[in-house]
Amino acid sequence: MTSTRSLKKTLLLCLTVFSSVQLFATQQYSPSYGYSIDFPEGFYLSAKNDDSTAYQFDSALLPVQAILRIYDADRYPSAQDALDGTLDALGADGTSESFSWRGTDAALATFTLKLKQSENEGLGFASPLTYGKGTLVLFTWCEQNQYENCLNYMLSLLDSVCIDRGSYFEPGPITTYAYPASEEKRELSLDIGGTKVTTSINASDEEASRYLIEREFSVMQLYQQSVLWKEAWQRYYRMIFRDSYGRLQNVAFDIYNALSPSCADETELAQRLLTWTQGMPYEREKTNSDFADLPSILSGGGSDCDSRSMLLAVLLRQMNVDTVIFVSAEYGHALAGIVSDHPGHTYSVNGKKYLMGETTATGLTWGKVAQDLDDESKWIAVEAPLTYGD
Repeated sequence: MTSTRSLKKTLLLCLTVFSSVQLFATQQYSPSYGYSIDFPEGFYLSAKNDDSTAYQFDSALLPVQAILRIYDADRYPSAQDALDGTLDALGADGTSESFSWRGTDAALATFTLKLKQSENEGLGFASPLTYGKGTLVLFTWCEQNQYENCLNYMLSLLDSVCIDRGSYFEPGPITTYAYPASEEKRELSLDIGGTKVTTSINASDEEASRYLIEREFSVMQLYQQSVLWKEAWQRYYRMIFRDSYGRLQNVAFDIYNALSPSCADETELAQRLLTWTQGMPYEREKTNSDFADLPSILSGGGSDCDSRSMLLAVLLRQMNVDTVIFVSAEYGHALAGIVSDHPGHTYSVNGKKYLMGETTATGLTWGKVAQDLDDESKWIAVEAPLTYGD
């Protein structure tokens, strides 16, 4: 049996316990080690050591705890060894498995652990950090009788880890482990305003994207009665943006090469894509999330306002256009937004003015929205994940 005291002693060493709760509201980044974590809303830092290599986090929403540990690069020969070594130090029973993520060997573990006479169950993830900065190990757990209720919440935490700049634009480690890229490609033929675009996605992209969307929707639902519902909603879309970006990289490249030579500027390019989305078949998804994954939209599936707005945001961001999406609980609607010097109706986000784009009404250009959707205070801006590092 491992006591709570010995657990902290093993992993945190020289704890500095904070007297006030510090709830996280956005991504947390370490400039020293280059990693970031987009915590589900409501986690707070409960303890850390003096050299910022060990942290304990607790959730104010669910009975979930997490410990982050950074080991020196020469401490363990691999991420899996670091994971196994930490399990041994905890006195936990578990199994680990190595898998490829971000071109390196990461590892995932499941484990059980006894604390204060209670049985706990959890997950662990480990990955080398870039530039030889060490190995990141992140553990999260809850009491065993709460495991099913907390599982997606814990998976979402682990899946939000980024270890370098590129990982902000690729599927997270959990989704990559569950749905590794297939060796097969799915060819797509798109008609964008009469221009034929031949492109492709990975054969696993639709299923993987649907998994992430439904998992993250279940996490977002936990906040329906929480004061953090707005932040949770924004995180939900950030997680979808991150997962979708890399999956659509080839598509964005092929569309840009086909359309950009005949476009006067970025706004004209964005208009051609806006008009294209306005002509897509409108269909509500028969899933809990009611959100169409972007690979299936490109394959000819139906979509509605928020999935189309996300599609535009992901594609245009890869074409170097500054984009956001706007969602509104009061209006039950979503819009896309781009930074442009063209005239039209704009909303301001962090000092930038974004032309609004309506994806479900045909014939509208950027900067034109219905008057009954014109109250800026009722819109929530969702920006792309913050990026850090080199």
